[in-house]
Amino acid sequence: MPTYRLQVATRDRHGTVGRALQDVRIEAAGVRQASARALGRADELFSDDATLVWLTDEAGELVWTLPIEEAERAEA
Repeated sequence: MPTYRLQVATRDRHGTVGRALQDVRIEAAGVRQASARALGRADELFSDDATLVWLTDEAGELVWTLPIEEAERAEA
């Protein structure tokens, strides 16, 4: 099963991404399942400071991103 790397970080007012606050490995059959697992652990992984979440695949390629404000709009 592929391993994805979930990272959570903050962005400054200019959009520059800071150092990762969380760096977690997730095993999943695909990107859709990995992102669902990441969202399922939101309370545990996403701090109040977090403003960006992303997944990379085993090759280090960016495969999914979620700006936190988008997640908050989706929950409303």
